[in-house]
Amino acid sequence: MFITELSIKRPAVSWVMSLILIIFGLFVFWKLPVRELPNGIQPPVVQVQVDYKSASASIVDQEVTQVVEDVIGGAEGIKNIDSKSENGRSTINVEFDTSIDLDNAANDIRERVARVVDNLPSESDPPQILKRAAGFTTTMWLSLSSATWSDLELGDYAERYLVDQFSSIKNVGRILVGGLRELSIRVWIDPIKLAANDLTIKEVELAMRGENISLPAGTLEADNIDLTLNLDKSYNDINSIKQLPIKKTNNKVILLSDVADIEFGPVSEKTLFKAQTKDQVNLRTVGIGIYARSGASTVELSNEIKKKIVEVKKSLPSELDLRVSFNRANYVEAAIEEVYKTLLIAFVLVVLIIYLFLGNLKAVVVPAIALPVA
Repeated sequence: MFITELSIKRPAVSWVMSLILIIFGLFVFWKLPVRELPNGIQPPVVQVQVDYKSASASIVDQEVTQVVEDVIGGAEGIKNIDSKSENGRSTINVEFDTSIDLDNAANDIRERVARVVDNLPSESDPPQILKRAAGFTTTMWLSLSSATWSDLELGDYAERYLVDQFSSIKNVGRILVGGLRELSIRVWIDPIKLAANDLTIKEVELAMRGENISLPAGTLEADNIDLTLNLDKSYNDINSIKQLPIKKTNNKVILLSDVADIEFGPVSEKTLFKAQTKDQVNLRTVGIGIYARSGASTVELSNEIKKKIVEVKKSLPSELDLRVSFNRANYVEAAIEEVYKTLLIAFVLVVLIIYLFLGNLKAVVVPAIALPVA
């Protein structure tokens, strides 16, 4: 009653309050992050990922997944643990209650996993702890393609020059390179030549591990100078690797090139990324997946990435093409546009129905002004 009475006696006050509400609402509206789902619907999830190359799914499950699951199972606020063991990789997703802070949950999991790192196989990579929200997916996929560059060159360029540039964008949480083929030296051993030289695979492996090393050898201290000593027996080019000695006999020294073919090649042939368009068909392509930081606006991040693409293209080699293959912001913007349409239609229908029932334009003015304020 007080507000109603005050508004009738002092209409200027009601106008001022309404204007304040409108201005404050517009200010807050433009500051709100735009995402598919609000924070309360997206429970925090911490992912533990361990790579164990060349290990079967059963070995990964027994020696990695179960060991990590046992130690993280007692963390506070856990709602669900979902693990997946596959050839060469163990992935464990730990979902927490919505009341749990994501940073605190990640720190708790990180401390617990650190306790069992020594119990994991020595051949496995160190565990990676990733923070994300449920439904965490890429905000945008970029495709870097070329008709003349090889897959190895594309992947090397993306990792050297593009990943760091896009990582510097505000609210970027993670960068993933899809279809990456890392450059490596491939040694193809010929079993016939190996048997002819009375060698085994183990002898070749030990020779490669023992000869290609780089170790610190201490320091040399003098009156006016201190020198750092290094034992460097690493091989810097493919020709020196071919000359690596495997075994010495009475007649000669057997080199690696005598029993194997050595060439540059990818670490794995199983990775692939494709992005097809009308003007780009069957080109060699690597993808750059950009993940938003937790709580960031998908639409704002998308706009910042587009600006960065324009900037990067200025220094991009002419043989390369960088473009957007997938943009999640398109779906968010389409949903927001539908919301605006629905609000407009509802406003028009309410005003129209009031006018049809009352038949008085003055009576329509009040709800027409009150609805936007509300």
